[in-house]
Amino acid sequence: MLRQTRRTFVKETFAAGAVAALAPRVRGAAPETFDYIVVGAGSSGCVVVNRLSADPTVRVLLLEAGGPDTHPLIPVIGQWTSLVGSEVDWNYATEPEPGLGGRSVKWPRGRTLGGSSAISAAAYVRGHPSDFDGWAAEAGPAWSFRSVLPIFRRLEDNVRGASEFYGVGGPIAVADTTDPHAGHEAFLEAARTLGFAADPRWNFNSDRPENGAGYYQKHLKDGRRQSAAAAFLTPILQRPNLVVRPFSQVRRLLVEGRRVVGVEYFRPGPGGAAREYTTVRSGREVILAAGAIDSPKILLLSGIGPAEELRRHGLPVVQDLPGVGANLHDHPRIGLRWNGRETLRGSSVSAGLLAYSSRGAASGAPDIQFYVGRGLSAPDPALALSVVFCRPRSRGTITLRSADPAAAPVIRANYFADERDLDAAVAGVRLARELVQTRAYDRLRGAAVEPLDTETTPEQLRAFVRRTSATIYHPVGTCRMGRGRDAVVDPELRVQGLAGLRVADASIMPTVVNCQTHAACGLIGELAAGFLRA
Repeated sequence: MLRQTRRTFVKETFAAGAVAALAPRVRGAAPETFDYIVVGAGSSGCVVVNRLSADPTVRVLLLEAGGPDTHPLIPVIGQWTSLVGSEVDWNYATEPEPGLGGRSVKWPRGRTLGGSSAISAAAYVRGHPSDFDGWAAEAGPAWSFRSVLPIFRRLEDNVRGASEFYGVGGPIAVADTTDPHAGHEAFLEAARTLGFAADPRWNFNSDRPENGAGYYQKHLKDGRRQSAAAAFLTPILQRPNLVVRPFSQVRRLLVEGRRVVGVEYFRPGPGGAAREYTTVRSGREVILAAGAIDSPKILLLSGIGPAEELRRHGLPVVQDLPGVGANLHDHPRIGLRWNGRETLRGSSVSAGLLAYSSRGAASGAPDIQFYVGRGLSAPDPALALSVVFCRPRSRGTITLRSADPAAAPVIRANYFADERDLDAAVAGVRLARELVQTRAYDRLRGAAVEPLDTETTPEQLRAFVRRTSATIYHPVGTCRMGRGRDAVVDPELRVQGLAGLRVADASIMPTVVNCQTHAACGLIGELAAGFLRA
């Protein structure tokens, strides 16, 4: 059995010009068989592979459509925006969005080992307790906040040490922001002025993280990004029972009767290039961890999904599951920008606040999150504050563009289809403007880049939100977990009506967590591995 280190893994990948860790293949030979096949090396998939392959008696195959995580900017957290649109990005985009005035929005997703955790801003926030208690209402007590808290603690190695809410000794290195800039400091002072708690070490992962401003922790190790691949995959490449195949895009799942028995995959190439498909079989289960866009796409290509959608593309109906590709939702981000009076040096996306769009709210789920940046989309010197509406009611869809597995799916986010989302976002913009108009910002704030000072009526602000909103990169929900007819997976992530198949990634979230999704996806991977080993 081939043994891998990171160095030989990368060397063999490029020496072969194709797929690493492949034993020689003989055309016409019987398909290889593995106990488990995991599709997707993102925030969930890397965890699943790590945990399953810890048992030396099972063989595990990991298929990843992208290549090794060798892009030189992946570890450089300050350069994460340079990875958007690069060769390690799927370069997805939505259809023209009616709620955004007909604009299409780019949806970056990581296409490399580590998935989107390799190209994100690396903030590490788990989610509000109400997020997980909401999941538990759909899927049972294993998903409640008190049930998942020990798992989160076990997964991390937090620089703040062990406590009720922090863990040490786990694979995920969680670090504090060490290079705040003047804009972060002003934000905390402005939050205090408006009556919020403010502390650079505010715990966004406690049981009451709302109404407090602080610096976000990040998944960094020794000052460099630690993607899911770096945390969970690189340390185990030498395991003889693990095979990792990058540049391996799944065409479809193989189904015999009511059981998934393997997958068919190909090496992505130029459009129209002839493809050679490879079949591998699973002795136990296939785990889809390809993310909220590609997991439903693979299910649909395999004949698993809404019957009408499948027939429209000439695909056989293997399992009629109306929920596949439905329930898509994302956090819309509204970017507010001002000319700055000085150039800000330091981390971007490092400070923030979790609050309520209704200022009088004292309970329930906070629905507004703020990110303080350097003005990534504004002239330099610049000041930027992003308002994120993190409790969207609007729902969209992922559908097929064609039966061609290389074709990007059709993404309809349906931002602000529910007017209540728009009203809450407007309230968030008003609060952001209040923050920046405090004296704390006087020495930093110049004129607004957008006419924020003159657009003050509800109608003007609603138009502003529609005109400026984009994604904050957190799509979820397209293979929803639950018990009803519209659920795709059950509480143990098994696909309804089929044996031998689970989904374990952001697509299973019934509702999005009110923050970044990386930590919650790690949790999903950990729970999935536990279900598989039970």
